[in-house]
Amino acid sequence: MIFISILIISGFLQATAHNYTQEPYKVTRISSPIVIDGHVNEPVWDTIEPLPLVAYTPVAGLPPTERTEIRIAYDDNYFYASIRAYDSDPDGIRGNTYFRDRFSGDDNFHILIDTFNDYETGMVFVTSPTGNRRDALVSNDGEGPGSRNNNFTSYWDAASYIDERGWFAEIRIPFTSMSFQDVDGQVTMGFYVQRGITRKNERVSFPEVPDNITAAYFRPSLAQRIFFEDIKTQRSIHFTPYITGGLEHQNLLNEFETQYSSQNEQKLDAGFDLRYGITNNLTLDLTLNTDFAQVEADQEQVNLTRFNIFFPEKRQFFLERSGLYEFSTGGTASLFHSRRIGLTDDGESVRILGGGRLYGRIGSWDVGILNMQTDRLRDFSGENFGVVRARRKVINPYSYAGAMVTTRISPSGTNNLSFGLDGSVRLKGNDYLILNWSQSIEEELGALSIWSTSRSRMMWERRTNRGLSWNSSFSHTGDTYNPGIGFVPRLAHIRLAQTLNYGWMPGANSLLHWHSLQTNGTIFWRTTDRQIETMEFTLGWHANTKTGHQLQSDITWHYEDVPTDFLLLQRAIIPSGEYSFIRANASIQRASGRLFRPRFTANFGTFYEGWRMTLELAPTWSISKHLELEGAWLYNLVDLPSADLFAAHIGQLRVRSALNTKLTSTAFIQFNSSANLVSSNIRFRYNFRDGNDFWIVYNEGTNTNLDRFDPVLPRVDTRVFMVKYTHTFKTAH
Repeated sequence: MIFISILIISGFLQATAHNYTQEPYKVTRISSPIVIDGHVNEPVWDTIEPLPLVAYTPVAGLPPTERTEIRIAYDDNYFYASIRAYDSDPDGIRGNTYFRDRFSGDDNFHILIDTFNDYETGMVFVTSPTGNRRDALVSNDGEGPGSRNNNFTSYWDAASYIDERGWFAEIRIPFTSMSFQDVDGQVTMGFYVQRGITRKNERVSFPEVPDNITAAYFRPSLAQRIFFEDIKTQRSIHFTPYITGGLEHQNLLNEFETQYSSQNEQKLDAGFDLRYGITNNLTLDLTLNTDFAQVEADQEQVNLTRFNIFFPEKRQFFLERSGLYEFSTGGTASLFHSRRIGLTDDGESVRILGGGRLYGRIGSWDVGILNMQTDRLRDFSGENFGVVRARRKVINPYSYAGAMVTTRISPSGTNNLSFGLDGSVRLKGNDYLILNWSQSIEEELGALSIWSTSRSRMMWERRTNRGLSWNSSFSHTGDTYNPGIGFVPRLAHIRLAQTLNYGWMPGANSLLHWHSLQTNGTIFWRTTDRQIETMEFTLGWHANTKTGHQLQSDITWHYEDVPTDFLLLQRAIIPSGEYSFIRANASIQRASGRLFRPRFTANFGTFYEGWRMTLELAPTWSISKHLELEGAWLYNLVDLPSADLFAAHIGQLRVRSALNTKLTSTAFIQFNSSANLVSSNIRFRYNFRDGNDFWIVYNEGTNTNLDRFDPVLPRVDTRVFMVKYTHTFKTAH
């Protein structure tokens, strides 16, 4: 159905689609060596013409207010980029942190590379005046939840230097860290680069991008096409063994469930990851005894609904080219969510014995194949997880059609097979049509109707923040739809949603850079009894000031039909019945360029048979480039007839410290009153170079209300101390 729909509208597209062609920019090949020290003083740099830059914010189309020279080049092995960021006020340069993958309101040198030239996915590389590095992956043209993955880490180098003239930086990216396709010895990619001057909220870029697109610097579709000639094919091998050891203390219930007993266990383990570049555009990843001891803990959440909540993927093995495996079915729902592998629904780790991924491009097809095997966990046998993904461009460079198949096989459980078709078509300008359909089959359920075991979605959206934009969608989810490795927030419904937004730039004399009015309406029909389950209508106002502050306010009317009683936060029973409530919301966030930048949100309104107030304060303080404090306090005060007035708190404190770009530590302390838990995640990292790391990790879970269960809970639930060392051996031939 999806492919037929795409073909039907293709004739229309031929007459209405814009001319998307660009004159490609030829990158300069160099033969002289470049030392990555940030000084940008090699003579070869001066032989290259700087890129023409123009402002994107705060007022698009103007020339840069500060002299800026950005150049790019390449040789047989590397892509190079340099910036000479001259500044008339050197004391105003913002270089607030050494911490890897952290943005703390720094000035920045930002690069986006669409390595596959698919106008949809890209790799982001950013450095700052302190030489810190941030990298990310972009999928779905930077549009929608999960389209920017900031947990990704790649192999590349950067260095910066500051003097009385301004700041300077050099970036070197190995071609072995990119996947690309050559045609007759020529490689074409998409490229976007910008300088960010934080104190002025100024971004100057190449190419020039329209100011009606939000976050254009994460949009591969807007990138300039660049090309390279005679890049030599290199088959790279990255072999990364690890060894880890430590102590684990747990308090476990005895077999009679009458008391807790302490259990101490020494841990010593080893394994490896191997990455083999079969070709420039096809990569094989293998892993044995996969370990994620160094991954940061999830953020605590308070669930004030009766539906599942979503946690993002943070594990590095699953992040490389993760956009290729993306199969969104709307919002956070997806046919494949890699977090389901190696983690239970409660967040408990399950050992991954090993597996592999093959991903890249074969001909005109983007392909991804994954297979992983997990170990036994208590009474549950190990499981095998499989994914096959394929997609290709259709109609124009900004559109694709694809398919996915997933399997989840357990020797002693339900075997699950899920599959689907999807497509995204750029109709004209900023208008997109998104279609997808997916189906699940489980062995123990037997033959079921396609309607009850499938999910389908159709969405038409206009992506712009200037003038009129919209998002119109229809989706259906069956009552027994269950993608074995996917995520589904709720079942058995038909959803209709309509968002209208009108945004405008008020002019040079206004304090506001942009603001908009937005209306949103969503209706969920329950398919089991054909009753409206949820309705929500919102009217809101959003604005950004020219200095970078963000303002928002909205009011929402909400209707909920609860079919059966449910327990809210183990505190209050919500009886079945029909409810309607109104809530008002307001938030303000200080500009990211300030050293102290708080965000405050207030929400108040009726809630089922009572009322609810939600306050959130989230300040960040960059004390120096060596130390940053980030806090968050979320306070929910709820009054319901079935329970006394109660509060649900989440408190968070992150302390980031860095001696330099290689030696860093993080302490992440969280308190969740509804879970009666204090959790600590403390990590020390010495990064010798990319792929070579020494980690010390300490995790602890502490119960705060010991008498809520019988037998009485122990004070410490789990305490783990781990040391891990990884070393990457690299070859290219």
